[in-house]
Amino acid sequence: MTLVILLVISYLLGAIPTSYIVVHRITGRDIRDLGSGNPGMMNVWDSVGLPAALVVGFGDIGKGMAAVSLALVTDVHEAAPLLAGLVAIIGHDYSIFLMLDGGNGMATAVGAITALAPLAATPAIAIAIAIGLVTGSRRLGGIVGLMLVPALAYVGPADTQVVASVVLLMTLTALKIISFEGFTPARSRLDR
Repeated sequence: MTLVILLVISYLLGAIPTSYIVVHRITGRDIRDLGSGNPGMMNVWDSVGLPAALVVGFGDIGKGMAAVSLALVTDVHEAAPLLAGLVAIIGHDYSIFLMLDGGNGMATAVGAITALAPLAATPAIAIAIAIGLVTGSRRLGGIVGLMLVPALAYVGPADTQVVASVVLLMTLTALKIISFEGFTPARSRLDR
């Protein structure tokens, strides 16, 4: 397998419109016409409910994990895992199946980061869930969890390239979320 083929597969994996498929099967409606209009897990949770959101979340996380795992298994280039994760996130954000529309890429980034640094991501995810449950803020839990991953990877067995890859994936995803939601209370879902 060449790097180009790997990246095409990673894009197509990321582009699978999980939220659209799940919501359309359950309600017959397009997720982009519900709630915030964002075809992502949080909007599914807000608009359709937790069970549907969990299916979407596992699907979107799985897309990122699959792309990075494929890159790790094929070992076509040392930068392939990072590139596969980035391209899967781009596929999620700009899905060819949704006319280049998509979510903000958070769940797909979590999947890619988990595949890159599983020993750091696993405790960070547990802490994120705990914070979300205790505070009632899903976004706060997610932000704290993601910020913990590079620190845990740095002190753990991950090498510098993995830590840098995790930081890059997080930064790009954060920029996409900020461009979609901004910082104004009217657009932010921090306390939902």
